[in-house]
Amino acid sequence: MKKADRELTRENKKVKTILDNLLAELGQAYDQSNIKQVCLKRGHEWHYSLITTTMKKGGPLILGFNWGASQDEKYLPQATIIETVFKSGDVGSLSRIFPYCEKYFGNDFLERTSQSNYCFFRSKNESEITSKDIALCEQIFNRLIEVIEPSSILCFSSKLRDYLFSNGKVQAKESIKISYKRGSVQMTYEPIRATLTSGAEIMFLPHPNYPMKKEARDEAWKFCCDGRVL
Repeated sequence: MKKADRELTRENKKVKTILDNLLAELGQAYDQSNIKQVCLKRGHEWHYSLITTTMKKGGPLILGFNWGASQDEKYLPQATIIETVFKSGDVGSLSRIFPYCEKYFGNDFLERTSQSNYCFFRSKNESEITSKDIALCEQIFNRLIEVIEPSSILCFSSKLRDYLFSNGKVQAKESIKISYKRGSVQMTYEPIRATLTSGAEIMFLPHPNYPMKKEARDEAWKFCCDGRVL
């Protein structure tokens, strides 16, 4: 094994240790959460997850509001951090972003990508997550960002975008207004490039399920991503 490979392995082990510690803290936070009480009352087993990650620092991060759950499905709490490639998992509708990612950032982009959420607790609906639940996760999220040092964050959640801006957690905003027709209705979408108060770059893009013309979606990706190296 080359020296560089050995050092990379040591770095991965260090990252895993820190993430496993954060995972233990997350379990304690979940015990205090409102969503856990909802689950106990309704008989749900939704629990929480921290991150799907390559365990390497400096890769891109795909970020949502919180992990989803189906009504009657059981989800075990994430027990440990293992090295995982985002692209190889069950990513659902996010698979539709693959062509854009490869176009703007190269074929290896999705091999380097991690996935997480601002709130780590699972729920069927975003509205089931309370302000207390978010607060319980925020410090853990901030430390997660410090550990993985993402080259940039791609966010497809309007719920998270609105929360971050309304709570003063985003700065240095750049955006454009994109107009398009949905049937006979004139619509506007605003893609945004910004910086979290932690210093991490974040780009707010339309969710793959968001109904909009392909030309408008293409324009949003071009504004946020053209010429960027992640």
